[in-house]
Amino acid sequence: MIPYEDLAGARDATERLIAHLDAVPPDRLAAPSLLPGWTRTHVVAHLAGNALSHVRMLDGCLAGEVRAQYEDGREAREAAIDALAADPAAAVEEHRRACAELDDRWQRMGPEHWQRDVLRLDRGPEPATGLAWARWREVEMHRVDLELGYEPADWAPGFSRRLLEELLERTGMHALVRERVQGPDAAVAAWLSGRSDGADLEVRGDLPTPPPWT
Repeated sequence: MIPYEDLAGARDATERLIAHLDAVPPDRLAAPSLLPGWTRTHVVAHLAGNALSHVRMLDGCLAGEVRAQYEDGREAREAAIDALAADPAAAVEEHRRACAELDDRWQRMGPEHWQRDVLRLDRGPEPATGLAWARWREVEMHRVDLELGYEPADWAPGFSRRLLEELLERTGMHALVRERVQGPDAAVAAWLSGRSDGADLEVRGDLPTPPPWT
């Protein structure tokens, strides 16, 4: 099975992000992002590295091998992000190149390839079909982290609903949210993912602190 809808969502989100970055002067990318300790360029560099990590896993599927998302571990990954983040223009160009390479792999993948296993970071083997949604989510959420005018309220309703369900599952907060928290799907998802303090939500009692989620 080919994840057509998730691929369409990831492609659209990627095209919109690239167009957004093209309109931002490089010096603005040196400003802090919403992620502690990271500039906007760090976020762009991370997105570029994430795209290439998907290329690595999909290349494994095409070759009949199970490949880990990152070959050299977390420390090497963070060092690569720091190095690329030193040059905003280079980071934007690398992101564009990485996205093009990833789209090439998406086009090469047949139904049989999507059923093969990959090793995502800190997870066991799982079918590659989940990678299209993972990339879509990565692009949409980190575009918010850039703090360049794109907000959770700008997420498409279908994306917001799906993200919220995933976050509720991961955090185990289904019952608490149902009983105490009300608001648009995007606003609740932003709070659960640490992209909002929840001030725009209707809450019965004190608003709890969600567990960490990245």
